Amino acid sequence: MTPALPHAALQFIEAALVAGDMALPFHYPRAEQWEGWQSCFRYNGRTGESLVAATPGAWQPGWYVIALNGFDDPFFIDLGEEAQGFPVYYAPLGAGRWDAQQAAPSLQRFGEMLAVLCGIGDDDAAALRWIEAEVGLATALWREVFETRQQRSTEPPDPPAPPPDPAAWQHGTLVITAIGPQKLKVVQFLKQALELSPQEALAMAAQGDIVVADGYLAHLRSTQARLQALGATVEFRLDENGP
Repeated sequence: MTPALPHAALQFIEAALVAGDMALPFHYPRAEQWEGWQSCFRYNGRTGESLVAATPGAWQPGWYVIALNGFDDPFFIDLGEEAQGFPVYYAPLGAGRWDAQQAAPSLQRFGEMLAVLCGIGDDDAAALRWIEAEVGLATALWREVFETRQQRSTEPPDPPAPPPDPAAWQHGTLVITAIGPQKLKVVQFLKQALELSPQEALAMAAQGDIVVADGYLAHLRSTQARLQALGATVEFRLDENGP
């Protein structure tokens, strides 16, 4: 039977602070999920067999999960450490043993740390300064957070977007001026694109200039390219008075 959720832990999971760093808490249980979240840590989710033991490297009797990071690594507290304010521990999943490292000296402090990072947001330079000054790099967890932010801050910025093409937003008419050597394929295209009968498509193909569509060039370029690929000569004729 899982003990009642301590009030300090309830406040922490209800705050559900997500700073955006994958190594830090990303997922939180709701209060009614507290027991279910211990599956695979305190007990086997299929058989119900206890996974708790007091031996080194095992999941210890007092440990209870309060959050998972973006890699599903657990953050947990020891219910026997209420007098210390519930220090928060972290251990990587899949290591074959549970070697807890302290993420914060108390639940309250951990919440404060996450709140600061939430406020900093994507300002990696500010986050790096704060981690160095206020947290330190003594644990693998905070080194990972620091190094990930550091790497991100030194990545070259995305190249600027190309300037918009004013010509793309000119309004006009797409006209076939010469049907080309693949007449039947062009007729088939006209039949499908304009929802014509075979007779109507053939009659249209016999015209001198064939109006295919009107609109903005940006919207007509794909049609123009398909007709040109079929060998037709296609012009975009600007409207004299705009759309």
